[in-house]
Amino acid sequence: MQFDVIAQKIGHLPHMAPKQGRVLYEFILQHDITQCLELGFAHGTSSCYIAAALDEKGEGHLTTIDLAEGAHPYFPPARSRTPNIYELLEMTGLGRYVEPVLTGISYNWELMKIIEAQTRHGVCEPLYDFCYIDGAHTWETDGFAFFLVAKLLKPGGWILFDDLKWSYAQSPGLKEEEWVKRMPEEERCTPQIEKVFNLLVRQHPEFEDFQVMDQWWGWGWARKKRKTLL
Repeated sequence: MQFDVIAQKIGHLPHMAPKQGRVLYEFILQHDITQCLELGFAHGTSSCYIAAALDEKGEGHLTTIDLAEGAHPYFPPARSRTPNIYELLEMTGLGRYVEPVLTGISYNWELMKIIEAQTRHGVCEPLYDFCYIDGAHTWETDGFAFFLVAKLLKPGGWILFDDLKWSYAQSPGLKEEEWVKRMPEEERCTPQIEKVFNLLVRQHPEFEDFQVMDQWWGWGWARKKRKTLL
């Protein structure tokens, strides 16, 4: 599906503007990417941009994970969003490329299951060419998620973090929530994904080609080395 077609269908929806969607779409087209993973999809807007690029290539699959009903005391479950990912996939006709996974625990729990399924003789066989992380936005969750994704990412594969500069204190939608106000100031005000990217991803010996885009709260890219120990 050409970019202008998908942008016309979903460009008005939240959490990924068309300018972001174009960067993601073209990146997938220009690289050897067919097997994709996404952690956090909300409405499924970003999922559709990824799926449209796979459709344009004529092959590929996206596994995308978000919250099921009751999984989090404050964040809405993915199915309750309007529109939700299932409605978008039906509307765009891209459902054959996307497998939404609704987790009752966390996406890290689902990654454990994938690692377990990919383990042969005590070694995890990498599965994905690309992973987009736009989920919890916390050090604890996404720091751990990075190490799990590193096991599942093929040599030469890419990881992209959204919202490097985002913090709970700056979030227009969350900063006035009582549960956010109760956070320790350090936790509330720290851009936690930037910490993950700078302290874990950049320092990881198996990753290289670090790139940062300052728009949209900041995107951080990294590539797994082609010859790795993982």
